[in-house]
Amino acid sequence: MTRDPSGLLVVVAIVCICLDWRAGLVAVAATSLMSAAMLLSPLDVTASSSARFAAYVFGALAVWLVVKIFRTTSFYDRVYQGAGAGTAHTPGLGWSAYPDGRLRFLNRAALEYVGITAEEMREVMDADDFSWWRRFVHPDDAETSMTQWRHSLKTGEPMIAEKRLRRLDGSYRWFRDTGVASRDERGRIVGWYGHTEDIDDRRKAEAALRKSERELRLLVDTVPTMIWLMTPAGLPYYFNKRFVDWAGIDPAQEEPRGTRRFASHVELFHPDDKAGVKAVFQKSFARGEPLQHKGRLCRKDGEYRWIDSRFEPLRDEDGTILRWYGVNFDIDDEVRAQESLRLADERLARALRAASLSELSVSIAHELNQPLQAVVANAGAFQRWLNADPPNFNHASRVAQKIIRNADAAAQVISRIRTLFSKAESEPQAVDLNAVIGEVCDLLGDRLASANVELDLHLDPDLPATVADHVQMEQVVLNLVRNGIEAMQDVDIDVRSLRIVSRHRNDGTVEVEVRDRGNGLSNPDRIFDAFYTTKPDGMGMGLAICRSIVEAHRGRIWAENVETGGASIAFSLPVRTGDSTKTLPRQQASE
Repeated sequence: MTRDPSGLLVVVAIVCICLDWRAGLVAVAATSLMSAAMLLSPLDVTASSSARFAAYVFGALAVWLVVKIFRTTSFYDRVYQGAGAGTAHTPGLGWSAYPDGRLRFLNRAALEYVGITAEEMREVMDADDFSWWRRFVHPDDAETSMTQWRHSLKTGEPMIAEKRLRRLDGSYRWFRDTGVASRDERGRIVGWYGHTEDIDDRRKAEAALRKSERELRLLVDTVPTMIWLMTPAGLPYYFNKRFVDWAGIDPAQEEPRGTRRFASHVELFHPDDKAGVKAVFQKSFARGEPLQHKGRLCRKDGEYRWIDSRFEPLRDEDGTILRWYGVNFDIDDEVRAQESLRLADERLARALRAASLSELSVSIAHELNQPLQAVVANAGAFQRWLNADPPNFNHASRVAQKIIRNADAAAQVISRIRTLFSKAESEPQAVDLNAVIGEVCDLLGDRLASANVELDLHLDPDLPATVADHVQMEQVVLNLVRNGIEAMQDVDIDVRSLRIVSRHRNDGTVEVEVRDRGNGLSNPDRIFDAFYTTKPDGMGMGLAICRSIVEAHRGRIWAENVETGGASIAFSLPVRTGDSTKTLPRQQASE
């Protein structure tokens, strides 16, 4: 037995089966040396000993070759078919590895993806521990992936890595590789099992989404307005770059999104506007209603500028508010321009009133002539009653009362004329438009008579008063009536009729219409433009000033041709109570 080395073949077979072909070759060499020591003793070297030694070496190599061929040919059967449905049929690319990290198994999907057979995979696995990574992982990802794998092997922690794997056509796709250790009852790692998920489409979708978000953010940051977002509760959430640059907000020092206090941003508003802004914003948030508000906001240089703020809620299908979207428009230049235009309109209005002085002088003289003549006549009668013998004091007293009434009438005419051409503005007060129409008709009575114009008044006796500037309303009606008279200069005397109507509308407005029987308007849309006139000697400012006055009172004015002939110019004003009197001038200045 001691001189028969055939038992060593069992050792060679066991090493080849349990380990790999390299270890098998080492076992063949080692056992061959041992058999040589047994058979080729220097004291007993015969031809039969040499033959037996050669037979052993040949037999050992034959065992090694048979085991290697068996391992290669049965690799797929032993691993891929015997691995069990749980691994071989794993969705995606499934794999397993030995405790030391050597790859042991790839499922059919993984082999088909990389485009190799089971035998070729065995060669890759037998080459070295990381030949798989270098051959199929993208060069830019291979080193990082191997480092992560080594860390998991060292610590036993799960491996989660994203890398690009080469497909059989040479293209690379992104995969997420997840591997976990399998442990025995003693906690020792007995293997690694993993799943490699194709995330290429998701990565591309995420990249497209990030690109879209960048483009959207670029659009939001470059759009020429200030955009901001708030939570459903009204807490500031986001300000675009233009808002940040305009207001000087430092996002790095701001509180986390959705937790900023709204009160801190109210401090940006003008001290006179803070309380009103906070009230209207909180009211809108509570009711979930859109809001448009104008106020003064502090710019980063400390200047307060007029801002038009508008925001609306975004709701889901159930109507629940998800977020508030708002925009701020810097309208400071526009507000200042409107204020300058308003002041210019006032100056032009005074100039127009002054220019109308000569035209109204005859009417003024007529208005003053009657009471003054009555004063003169009654003064003579008063003197005669006093000079009578005896003096008649009763008659003189009655005549004196008439003189006082006539003097008061003259004083009222002069007061109206002074007010009309005064530089000072009247305080807004409750105005009866029917009374204004009556005063204008009395003032232009001579003009109507000399032009042979019949006056047709249809005034609503229940017309409510509205808060307005009495002098300006008188000027508007005066301009409309005078234009109506002038429009009928070229028509027959028999058809000259001027109709003035006042009415109360159901929408809470009062309306005054002046309708003539002239030749109509050639361009009704332009007659309210400044310096547009159809009169040879006209200035083109009368109706433009009328429009400015009416719009300053929150009203509107329009013109149209009448089918039966002539034109109609009308204006409407909202019915306002006396409580609005003090707020009207400040509101005008702010818009």
